[in-house]
Amino acid sequence: MDADAESESFVGCNSTPFPVLVVIRGNSGSGKSTVAAAVRRRFERGACALVAQDTVRREMLGESDDPGAFNIRLIEQIATSCLREGLVVIVEGILTADKYGLMLERLAGAARPLFYSFDLTLEQTHARHAGRAQAASITEEMITEWYRPWKPLTFVDEIRLDGGWTVEALTERIWTDITRARR
Repeated sequence: MDADAESESFVGCNSTPFPVLVVIRGNSGSGKSTVAAAVRRRFERGACALVAQDTVRREMLGESDDPGAFNIRLIEQIATSCLREGLVVIVEGILTADKYGLMLERLAGAARPLFYSFDLTLEQTHARHAGRAQAASITEEMITEWYRPWKPLTFVDEIRLDGGWTVEALTERIWTDITRARR
């Protein structure tokens, strides 16, 4: 790898004493998982951890999304461990302020935080959801029932993402922000 290419990627753990926390929040179907995965693919092995709320809550634990549930503490523990290793950590999920806000605030204090939150209309959310594989098992009615208006976190400035952002543009924006934060 030449010097220019190496400066634009992060190799291995502990590449900087300043770990970066990236939080991507939004309604079901907004695009947060797609963007998080696209950002994660830009990193070399061992440099970035992706902590997905759905993976921890639904797949690992089979929990409901209740206040104070164990998944909230486990997400924090996983992210904290990865930050201590010097990794860039992407935490993505619905991550509502009322249930996850205190945990996210603690994580933000342990790293250089970058917060992004989707603020899409219900119609935009339905349109994005229609193009997902999950559209076969998650109905429009379910998306409507789960939909919540944007509620910003009070402890950090979030970048508010409207429907004009493409996956590619947002991936590039987050990658650029991470690169700046790591220097």
